[in-house]
Amino acid sequence: MAEPSTEPSEQPFNVLAVDLGVRHLVAGVVGPDGEVGVRDRVVPPTRQPWVALARLVDRVLAATPPESRPSVCGVTGPGPVLADIGEFRSVTVHGWEGVPLRRLVAEATGLPTVLSSTGHAHAVANAPERGSLIGLYLGDQVDGGIVRDGRLLGGANGHLGGFGHMLVDPDGAVCPCGSPGCLDLYAGAVSLESQFGREVSRVPETTIDRAGIMLARACASLAAMLDIHRIVIGGPVVTALGRRLTDALSAELDQRSRLVHLEELHIRAVRQHVLVGAAAVARHRVATGGIDPVPAMTPS
Repeated sequence: MAEPSTEPSEQPFNVLAVDLGVRHLVAGVVGPDGEVGVRDRVVPPTRQPWVALARLVDRVLAATPPESRPSVCGVTGPGPVLADIGEFRSVTVHGWEGVPLRRLVAEATGLPTVLSSTGHAHAVANAPERGSLIGLYLGDQVDGGIVRDGRLLGGANGHLGGFGHMLVDPDGAVCPCGSPGCLDLYAGAVSLESQFGREVSRVPETTIDRAGIMLARACASLAAMLDIHRIVIGGPVVTALGRRLTDALSAELDQRSRLVHLEELHIRAVRQHVLVGAAAVARHRVATGGIDPVPAMTPS
């Protein structure tokens, strides 16, 4: 399954962007230039997270000036995303099972609403126009997306990009998905924090080095299979582990990218607000004709 390449909208518009995480619910208004304006965040409650999200969105919209009102809404979170019924079914972010989130957000805001995995959003937000890119997002779990010749690839069920469950260590521990040695065990925030009982930024240096090695294995395999030479990694784990992570990745990659067609492989780490990705997939859907934005209000 593939979607057409994105084209700029004829009229600039703002997006209400929302992201669901283990430690946060965050919402904000993102402008046409990708600048995040009014924003707010809360810690997800253990019960009725939808109520907390609805209040959060209400506060953001109430604080947004009339001239900056959004025209569409993009909601991201750990996949998989059941696009046909508008729900998230994550193995790490609980409380949303059976919640028709797309419908509820659309009804609460009056805005056409798009649901997407955080990984797909990260890929779309960083893809060059009509170019190709592999996006790896290291958040609560490892996710990603593939843009090929300007087209976001979806897969048979829209779940293409679940790179967190790539096998990178045959002798590794068993992942919650049931398989051993998945990338998510080494580079996902939830997995790392559960192993050490501390924040990602405080894990041992040897663990950071191991994460870089496992990322390099995944990147080399993906690039070799897909013949895509641009990979962008991002997310809170990349920010928390910093230069040591990328140095370990680069060192291991030198040993694993000796095929002729990988000589131009380029991996870039970015620091980008998660709401930028949520806004990007909403704009993508508008550009490809999937939804029509609500006309902007003219200030009186």
